[in-house]
Amino acid sequence: MDPVSTITGTALADGELTEEQRRGAACAVCGTRTSTSGAVDLGRHHDPDGVRLFLRAHPECVPGAVA
Repeated sequence: MDPVSTITGTALADGELTEEQRRGAACAVCGTRTSTSGAVDLGRHHDPDGVRLFLRAHPECVPGAVA
């Protein structure tokens, strides 16, 4: 499994993401604010209830990611 799936899958399963992380305003990994220009799109995800999430992260938080 790739690092992004591991990070986001664990956080989703545990219900640990904040509202800002769930909507892409904060990094899904470290929780600090992200900008639209420098963030890495972590792809399509849904929480256990089926709600669509817009996860993003800082490039430095996801090894090998390109913004």
